[in-house]
Amino acid sequence: MIAAIRRGLLQLLAGPFRASAKINRDVMLGFMRGERGTVLELGPGGAPLLRDLEGLDTSKKIVLEFEGALDASRNLGYRCLAQDMGKEVWDLPDDSVDLVVSSQVLEHIPHTDHVMRETLRVLRPGGRVLVSVPNPGALAYIVMMLLTINPPMSMVSDEYYGLGNPFSSRRFQRSAEFGTEGHGHLRLFTIRGMNDLLKVHGFKALRSHGGTWALPLVGRFLGRVLPWYGLLTIVLAEKPQRPSA
Repeated sequence: MIAAIRRGLLQLLAGPFRASAKINRDVMLGFMRGERGTVLELGPGGAPLLRDLEGLDTSKKIVLEFEGALDASRNLGYRCLAQDMGKEVWDLPDDSVDLVVSSQVLEHIPHTDHVMRETLRVLRPGGRVLVSVPNPGALAYIVMMLLTINPPMSMVSDEYYGLGNPFSSRRFQRSAEFGTEGHGHLRLFTIRGMNDLLKVHGFKALRSHGGTWALPLVGRFLGRVLPWYGLLTIVLAEKPQRPSA
């Protein structure tokens, strides 16, 4: 009986955090709605956002990902580039893409500056970049750390889940993905940190969104109006137009 109550409590506490994945997808797609140009998605694995982007011809959808994670995008008919986005020069011409999308990827990449430089290079002037990553400045995570609980997005092991978090339903479980490069989170980005990263690489930030505060009913609203404390760092930025001669 006690074990069942504990499991139920853990499920209740974990619910808003698990819901953040769907909220992230919804917010990202909302920012992408109406796009008619060429879109490059970075590292989507088996769940590309491009799959749910309506009204865009398949010929304008490009995915850059490791070879072993491209099956889903190939089956959907997208142009696929099998490359290491953090190390290699992307196989795309300068000024050839209208929108670059990266959802929950940059936190796994050792060389984020390389990704930013390549994004700027392949975007057309006036093109946009949409990035989503975990936010270590989330109010929920701040409270957890004050209680000496390790936040779920701040992984201390690539081999085991939930270490340092007694509320995790997967605590001490071994990861089936152990050995996969970049499985763990190498870095996290606050809203301010992501905006600064984009700025130093030549982008102009347009909008920010925090996804959700992980609170029932009002979490997503607060993520929109006070993004700095949401579970997610979602930023839309653009490559400036070239000055006229």
